[in-house]
Amino acid sequence: MNDESWYRQDLALMYYSKAVKELSTLLATVSRHENHNALLMSVILLYLHGCLGWGTANDIPRHVSAATRIVTLRLLNRPESMPRLFDRLAIESVVYQTFLVTTGLWSDRSELSYDFNPDFWDGAEKLLERSVLFPGNPRALNSPVLGVPLSLFRLVLLLRQCYRVGFSLDLTTLQQLRNEVSSWEEQLLYDEDFRPRFDDQERLSHRETCLRDEIYLYVTLSSLLLEQISRGEMSAGLPLPVPENNWQIQMAVQVLENHQNDEVWAKCYLGDWPIYSLGLFMSSTEHKQLVRLELQRRWECTKTAMVTRFERDLEAIWAARDGTEVVSAPSPLHNAS
Repeated sequence: MNDESWYRQDLALMYYSKAVKELSTLLATVSRHENHNALLMSVILLYLHGCLGWGTANDIPRHVSAATRIVTLRLLNRPESMPRLFDRLAIESVVYQTFLVTTGLWSDRSELSYDFNPDFWDGAEKLLERSVLFPGNPRALNSPVLGVPLSLFRLVLLLRQCYRVGFSLDLTTLQQLRNEVSSWEEQLLYDEDFRPRFDDQERLSHRETCLRDEIYLYVTLSSLLLEQISRGEMSAGLPLPVPENNWQIQMAVQVLENHQNDEVWAKCYLGDWPIYSLGLFMSSTEHKQLVRLELQRRWECTKTAMVTRFERDLEAIWAARDGTEVVSAPSPLHNAS
């Protein structure tokens, strides 16, 4: 979908349009087909088309809503049900896409257009917590899509929403978020089991190392977001740059530097959004360049349009702050919509 052949792009869009029409007919009777794996997988492939390719990104929210309906009927409305491997993969996929469409691009400061369903999120989180497919095995095996704890996604999502127009938190909820962030910070900084030394890789597989470092990025991001929210600095709609010697920045920079020549890391999609978001907090030219090169390398390794959208948005925000032209070296498809 992301090569330079626009003929193939048009062909992909033609099949996409045909699939949308046929699935719309089936979804009208979803209560009779919710147990059909092919129906759910087809909807998942439709929103993945918007993430991976060009031209259908605006359709992602409605496909996620359709997948949410199917998963709710299939699993969440049946308390006794225990997800099979495909079910778990599907739930995690839908939850992750819900996270992406809800967090969105930082330049979009309007109220959320996607109808976020907190009941679905809570139900999915509880279901995933009580269903372990391979007891005693690493999170990387039991969580095929997410890897990162769902509670951490929820925390970052709520903190991100504080920057949107019309969104506000009551004091009780804000204190709960402070307690959660503090707990994650303590684990990150003081728990040796949670935070093994960066040069000690013997206990972890490469995949586990990548997941661990992605958790570091989400925790440092949540910490930075909460600090600015607590100071009332989110009214501008964007996180503000912080000093380069800030401990969260140093932690994020250390993670990125340790993976500079790591192609497996560059293909780990869970890191895309926090790396893009952490770029907004970078104040030094060196650190901005580190984030810029990381996003460009991720594009080169995956050819995923979502990475390019993040990179373009970050470059535009940096340019607006600096009063300069966008300095990103675009890929051949960066000008595609």
